[in-house]
Amino acid sequence: MKGRRRTTIFRPGLMSNLIIYYKLINYKCMDNIMKCTPLGEQKSLWLRKTLLIMKFFVLFLLLGTVPCWAGIAYSQNVKMSLDMENTTVHDVINAIEKKGNFYFTYNLNQVNVNRKVSIKVENKTINQILDRLFSKSGIDYKIENRHIVLYKQATPEVEAVKQQKSINGIVADEQGEPIIGASVLEKGTTNGTITDLDGRFTLSIGKGTELIVSYVGYTTKTVKIGNQSTIKIVLIEDTKTLDEVVVIGYGTQKKSDVSGSVTSVSGDKLSKIPTANAEMALQGMAPGLSVNFGSGAAGSSATLQVRGVTSWKDDDGENSESNGPLVIIDGVPGNMSYLNPEDIKSISVLKDAATAAIYGSRSAAGVILIETHRGTMNSAPKITFSGYWGLSAMPKRLEVCNSAEFIKVRKMALINAGTDESRWPKYISEYERDPSQFADTDWQKEYYQRGFTQKYNIGYTAGSANSNVSLSAFYSKTDGVTIATGDEKFGFRLNSDVTRGKFKMGESVSYSRWSADLESNSGFSSIYQVTNMEPLAFLYDENNDGGYGGAISGMGMSDAGNQVAFNKLIDNTSSTDYIAASGYLQYEPIKGLIVKFNASRNMYFSKSRLFTPTYEIGAAKRNTMASLSESRSQTTNDLLELTANYDKTIAEIHNLSLLLGLSQEENKYEDLSASGSDFENNSMSLMGHAKSNYSVGGTKTRSALRSLFSRVNYNYMMRYMIMASFRYDGSSRFAKGNKWGFFPSVSLGWNIANEPFWENLKETVSMFKLRLSYGALGNQNIGLYRYIPTLSYNTHALNYPFDGRETSMGYAITAFPSSNIKWETTVYKNIGVDISLWNNKLELSAEAYIKNTRDMLSSRNISLATGYNSSILVNDGKLRTTGFEMQAIYHGKAGGLKYDLDLNLSHYKSVLKSMANPDYLYEYGALRTYVGGEIGEFWVYQTAGIFQNQAEVDEWNTAHGYKDQNGNWQPLQPVAKPGDIRFIDQNGDGMLDTNDRVKVGSGTPKVSLGFNINLAYKDFDLVANFYGDFGAKRYNYTKYQLERMDHVFNYGKNALNAWTPENPDTDIPRAVSGDPNKNSRTSTRFVENGDYLRLNNLQIGYNLPVKYCKKMGLSNLRIYVGATRLFTITNYKGYDPSTGSSVGQMGYDYAAIPLSRDFMMGLKFGF
Repeated sequence: MKGRRRTTIFRPGLMSNLIIYYKLINYKCMDNIMKCTPLGEQKSLWLRKTLLIMKFFVLFLLLGTVPCWAGIAYSQNVKMSLDMENTTVHDVINAIEKKGNFYFTYNLNQVNVNRKVSIKVENKTINQILDRLFSKSGIDYKIENRHIVLYKQATPEVEAVKQQKSINGIVADEQGEPIIGASVLEKGTTNGTITDLDGRFTLSIGKGTELIVSYVGYTTKTVKIGNQSTIKIVLIEDTKTLDEVVVIGYGTQKKSDVSGSVTSVSGDKLSKIPTANAEMALQGMAPGLSVNFGSGAAGSSATLQVRGVTSWKDDDGENSESNGPLVIIDGVPGNMSYLNPEDIKSISVLKDAATAAIYGSRSAAGVILIETHRGTMNSAPKITFSGYWGLSAMPKRLEVCNSAEFIKVRKMALINAGTDESRWPKYISEYERDPSQFADTDWQKEYYQRGFTQKYNIGYTAGSANSNVSLSAFYSKTDGVTIATGDEKFGFRLNSDVTRGKFKMGESVSYSRWSADLESNSGFSSIYQVTNMEPLAFLYDENNDGGYGGAISGMGMSDAGNQVAFNKLIDNTSSTDYIAASGYLQYEPIKGLIVKFNASRNMYFSKSRLFTPTYEIGAAKRNTMASLSESRSQTTNDLLELTANYDKTIAEIHNLSLLLGLSQEENKYEDLSASGSDFENNSMSLMGHAKSNYSVGGTKTRSALRSLFSRVNYNYMMRYMIMASFRYDGSSRFAKGNKWGFFPSVSLGWNIANEPFWENLKETVSMFKLRLSYGALGNQNIGLYRYIPTLSYNTHALNYPFDGRETSMGYAITAFPSSNIKWETTVYKNIGVDISLWNNKLELSAEAYIKNTRDMLSSRNISLATGYNSSILVNDGKLRTTGFEMQAIYHGKAGGLKYDLDLNLSHYKSVLKSMANPDYLYEYGALRTYVGGEIGEFWVYQTAGIFQNQAEVDEWNTAHGYKDQNGNWQPLQPVAKPGDIRFIDQNGDGMLDTNDRVKVGSGTPKVSLGFNINLAYKDFDLVANFYGDFGAKRYNYTKYQLERMDHVFNYGKNALNAWTPENPDTDIPRAVSGDPNKNSRTSTRFVENGDYLRLNNLQIGYNLPVKYCKKMGLSNLRIYVGATRLFTITNYKGYDPSTGSSVGQMGYDYAAIPLSRDFMMGLKFGF
């Protein structure tokens, strides 16, 4: 109830005979700003940024506060004129509220608002108007600023009762917070009152009487009054009367009215997950929403996916774009990566065509609607502060060989390969002669660090009768789990609204900056450089250029590099400044009709820099010429929208809502890049210092979208619901004749629990709603300029050598255009059921869906007679995704313990049904996607144990093989020896090739689970969020790197358990240099169970009691300790079972830095 304003009329027969109409405000205040100045060389930079933010904050604070203090003495000075004939008191009250911005509270059992009156006043104060309005009516009033309370004057009989007893009390909720505007009525009389802004009341009553206390959203309570003169009354929340409002496209709906598929998440839940990344906070919160982590490295962010795969393309970038949901922030397309999680008020995930079709061509992969905090009308200024500090570290390190163990395995491999000792690398004999001349470096320990993380938020909100403002700012800094990497974010957001009569206007302005120090490219993935680097090498070597060690010269060591040195020496940074500004103007010409114009611009300014100095990192890694590459890019997204919403209730049983809108969107992108090399020294690292190998490049693109859209919502007595919508989109990405796409949808709902025959069951089953929807969604994410011929310059096809030099022939068309491409369309079918039991204590929902994507782009080869050796794009692809979701939410109490449990399950399966080429095959390592198969299946060679002796090898090769063209027998595994792996010839052709791979599963989980716990006991609270995937396979590429014998790298410790005649009971094949039997080929040996269950977030908090907060000048204070990714239950042997999960590559664990484990403490307070 706190922090929310309600306008509610209780009707007879619902909770009690008491009927209250009220418009109240609730205000609390918050305070204090903590300052933190990090030490070190970045101190001055941080201070400058902090001062800049504070200057912005103070400016907006002053601007935002001005309209909010105007109402302090408002009631004493305001004057108005009224001229109303033969009207009701209710209409006069409404006129006063609109003209004077007052708020009335009264008891309908005491105040007859249907009484006919006539009133004509000129330039009178509110006191004079009320005196005339209620003259001789027995009604009195009390004014507190803008709040007017009407009550019945005491009669002589009541005066007699007053002389008997006076009772003072306070009405509060279960957390001890005062309830403002609660009705307190003496049973059997009309004698009553309403609690004030502190929840207090005073009432004169008869001896031995009873009080009836009620408030919207709470169970009515009857209290018998004995001899006491003071009393505290605690009301219990009545979940049955609460109906959550969810955000849908261009409007809101009550959750009970929604006939489409929507899941909402409150900002309160997200704010209890300490992170600077809003996407990360969403994992496990909403069924059907997948939050995928490609990597835990600095500069990376999560990607979102709604209900599986929507479109499939050969291009990984387009795959990601086509399967990412549209994100709308405060009505404008935006990017969650730059959004402060504590700014979020609510998130709604639109998952089916009925709810998402209003966004047409951008909504095929779902829509995520985000509302940010905007402040509240008629609320006093309040300031909030929150912050947390913590340590992050790698949750797991792999077991790799130390120097002595590495030498042991290496010798074993060389001996088994039959390599003469004279050809062994020199480091073996040298190490055995004198180990002290070598290091014993634990490269994981040196590379993975324990980082410090910190985040601060400060917010300000205020509101008057006709305006509100919200201003927030944040700063966060996180050290990466890998050395010399990290992220820094900061920004602010300003939201405000102003109402003037029938007009309302407002704006949202935000700025965010995200900068990162990234891992450096050493020629091979960093995660494998660290595990594969021989422990013999030294971390530092002062004799080398740069001061770092590496492969020792003349020892025959591998070319694995010192990744610590690369990160320290190479300057690899990126940053993005994100500016979003939007404004709206709305007009309500008649009641229920709102015309709104909205305009916005989002801009991204991105910058990257990569300076590689000269260095010598051991014998194998030298760079004798420094180089620099830099890039700048700017993205601008503009949006203009005009909408008209009309809401009408007819005879209190027909509820109608209409929407009509126009939209125009334009997107522009341009970039500029440059590179150069040969610098005088490593300190002179600007582009102007380069002396050779100059290069410059740049691109510029533009696209646009125009749309007409409409929606109709209707429900009859909250029983039968229908919603129909359409969107007509025109895109510049298609040729004439194919530019426009029409995307309709319809949904039906039936709440059986509101039928008369259900009345006797309603106490047990308060809602039983069936939902059905069907519709089409579009997809225009196909890349730009595909339908027109494009010019190419300086390609090998255009250039030819002349006099020893290559001569450019200029520009030419080198590819055939795909002129006939058109919209991809996804047809959605959804069925669902929502059930609420035991006064909404248990909420259940389940739904199943099918989405068929047709006209999907795929490549078709063209005849060489066209003059082009290429292919064109055609709309011949089809994809089907099926799935189901379930959610159960329980609100419970046990003594002083209050708890909410939320369990959700999701499943989907995406199958490629057709492509232009019926033999289409996409392969990525162990992964395959093909026509008729699931997206991203694992196809590998099947192993059948290890050969234990030569007799087994001979028997196997006698039975398996083929005769060549000369009639000679060719065994299946001709070089196999005891200790090698036996592989299965699946097709029986006697050869091991790609046709012998078998499907062993998919990286897509059969079920994803989210389980969220919220507990509150007295002043303590606990939050726990679990997430898990089940039924998934995972390809452990790191295991392949640590067990491979075809290259010389460090080994995992399990190589010490390799097969030998004395150690036959093992699944690790023999160590043999060169791996002649190809034991490390892509096989079931590296496919593991990818199931896991993780405690994503655990937080234990203490809320200082209100009475102590007031003594400190605070409205609230919460202190907490917590941890993220505290533990993971899994059988997976790699670093992290959750990373490496891009579209089509789910479960392929290649080169992904694991997510960190964080321990932190934080606080939140306000005044």
